[in-house]
Amino acid sequence: MEQPKDLISKEQGPKILFKLTLIRHEEPVYKDIGHDLTDAGVANAIATGEKFKNEEHFGEDDELYLLHSPRARTKGTLEFIAEGAGLKDKEMRSIDQLRSTDFHNMEGIKEHFKSLDFDPEKLGIDHYTNPLFQNKPEIVEPNAHKKERLYRSMEYLIRFALKREDEKIPHVVAVSHYEIITNIIDDVFGIENVGKYNAPSFGESVFVEAFETEEKDKVRLKVKYLQFTKEVLFDRGNRSVEII
Repeated sequence: MEQPKDLISKEQGPKILFKLTLIRHEEPVYKDIGHDLTDAGVANAIATGEKFKNEEHFGEDDELYLLHSPRARTKGTLEFIAEGAGLKDKEMRSIDQLRSTDFHNMEGIKEHFKSLDFDPEKLGIDHYTNPLFQNKPEIVEPNAHKKERLYRSMEYLIRFALKREDEKIPHVVAVSHYEIITNIIDDVFGIENVGKYNAPSFGESVFVEAFETEEKDKVRLKVKYLQFTKEVLFDRGNRSVEII
């Protein structure tokens, strides 16, 4: 008996290890109290959840895991996304690796941010271009360390996926901060291709599908952000992205 074409393609294609939807929190009030979102942030998060549901972003074979950073604004964003997606009863977990930048001299940093009028676009550009964020660990966590945190989490997810025997696909929905998420966007697409320093904006997401390869230490990632889609390799040994 001839097998259906879709079954043949599934058997012949590379095994999918996991899916990852990585989202920047919605517009906050930065008080770290309650859900810590503006009214617009709440509405946008609910709309994102509704969009995920309507577009069937979460497949029937997906095993969902909802994660957020320790900040109230990420937890609040995830709660309202879950509400819009009909996932209010789904367990959520706080993951420290998804936290925002560690500051070791808060008073000095506050004055610095004040000089930028706390403007998100100015702060984003400053994050990329100011040497303060590269080599002053006594004041602020270096950007390289935040990238290490993100890719360490990616390696943990790969290990978890490889050990699973369940046929369902782990799909992690994680809400974090731009200074964490921007690392994978920059490494995969390049700042010059995305066309903006302050990426991603509030509520924007990166979608990743991870596949096994013939090399034990390499995982193929299909990454989607805005109108961009690109396939790269994740080097598990170096915990880095390689352009194919």
